[in-house]
Amino acid sequence: MIDAVIVEDSELARFELEHQLKAYPQLSVVGHAGDVDAAIALIESTTPDVVFLDIDLPGGNAFDVLARLTQVPRIVFTTAFDAHALKAFGYNTVDYLLKPIEPQRLAQAIHKLTEAVAVTPVRRSMDSPIFIKDGEQCYLVKPRDVRVIEAVGNYSRVYFQQHAPLLYRPLGAIETQLAPEKFFRANRQYIVNLDYVEQVAPWSNGGLMLTLRGGLEIEVSRRQSARFRDVLSL
Repeated sequence: MIDAVIVEDSELARFELEHQLKAYPQLSVVGHAGDVDAAIALIESTTPDVVFLDIDLPGGNAFDVLARLTQVPRIVFTTAFDAHALKAFGYNTVDYLLKPIEPQRLAQAIHKLTEAVAVTPVRRSMDSPIFIKDGEQCYLVKPRDVRVIEAVGNYSRVYFQQHAPLLYRPLGAIETQLAPEKFFRANRQYIVNLDYVEQVAPWSNGGLMLTLRGGLEIEVSRRQSARFRDVLSL
């Protein structure tokens, strides 16, 4: 079963989309939200497989939602405008549907989604080099040499040795290719290489503070702290 969330500020549009999705028994709608803050709270609490996400929302837009999520699920954008299509595909995007949503286009999106959920992500080995071009500089870096990856808007900064080039991919997309037993999403902004963690200390509100080699400190959110303890059997 594929758990889905609908984020749409129009109650009528939410009703219509949920009605259309009833034609797909492999999908279960586990909740809906109508604004940015409600969407973030719902997605973080339900961890759905996919979010049907409108772009213009009270309190901001879809990209504000994605920027504030700890982990970005698969996304099917639903919008009346095609102006954001290029930006949208920088995320974990399955499809981009224009309203009113035609049944044939929805069927195509569900087919893509079903295939995407069925496919296990290809994880990059710790010695499989990543090519990064930042301006005139080019780098080949092995994941094992990466200390931290930092979200910078829709892009990511990769820290290794004395370098910190910009990789033109969002943090969530990079995360799907990294070895989960070695790289940990500490919060919305940082992924850390566990091999570089030298110290773990309790922090405010039930969180943790990681100290990495070289002295860099990164806070683990309360939500992720529970996962961190499980990963390291703390």
